[in-house]
Amino acid sequence: MKRIADPLVSSAHPDRLHYSTGELLGADDFRDEQTYHRRQLARALLHLYGSGIIAGLRVFVRHRPGQNGAPDDVELEVEPGLALDHAGRLIEVPREACLRLRRWFGFIAGRTPNSTELDAGDLRAAWRADGAVAAGGVVATDVFLSFHECPRGYTPAFASGPFDALDASQPSRVRDAYELSLVLRTEADPDLPVASDPWAAITGATVAERLASAEQAALTMWRRSAEPAPENAAGVDPTALLLARLRIPAQQNPDAGAAPIPDWSAAEWPNEDAHLDHRVRRVLVPPAALRRVITI
Repeated sequence: MKRIADPLVSSAHPDRLHYSTGELLGADDFRDEQTYHRRQLARALLHLYGSGIIAGLRVFVRHRPGQNGAPDDVELEVEPGLALDHAGRLIEVPREACLRLRRWFGFIAGRTPNSTELDAGDLRAAWRADGAVAAGGVVATDVFLSFHECPRGYTPAFASGPFDALDASQPSRVRDAYELSLVLRTEADPDLPVASDPWAAITGATVAERLASAEQAALTMWRRSAEPAPENAAGVDPTALLLARLRIPAQQNPDAGAAPIPDWSAAEWPNEDAHLDHRVRRVLVPPAALRRVITI
């Protein structure tokens, strides 16, 4: 599906509209009006609460035995939930989502080598030895969630751009949706990142010292908010959120030019949490929960 550039991210300084009687307004004016209010809300949420998981979005795996001669498969599933991305936009997953790992892996492994698309070479680069699995190694991947706009309700409209058509149409609605993606990690295990915490620099032995440290950290928040999150590798949407890390059991292929050989057997995927790590995500704990934590 074609991705629409969100003006909330691309517009650094959107202006607030000023209305006058008799002023001619067009579609761009109403779009700018929406962008202004969306941006103000997003910036307030981002700077007050930060980016991360608000509720739900648990990631788990489910082994699917093959039937009628078909090979076993493993599904990566994400439960419904709500998150706040690195641009301050709310992302809601309204129902359970699923990614078929065997199909994803096989598609990349069978792709013709290309400098711009993932192929077997990228799978080999993400492989690392791991004595804890029978296959002798794993392919490291991260599960990312990103904001995605879906145009809907196409209706007749004037043609836009360098076009001249009598049957042009434009979407009458845009739905705030989401996109799940798997990102291969080529870093060595000690260098694999976790979701960044902008307040990690707070130190001090007493509450007063930690408060003073927080005030000093707040002075750099404006600059830090414009920097890409360190867990978002090159080519990854800089506003996307890291949900979990998945290590797919795989052995090295005797053919040096081929992809690693994954193991989709039930023995390697015995439960829903197999080869998954949720500790890499950042969770936004609401004030009501923090109150309970402090007073217990």
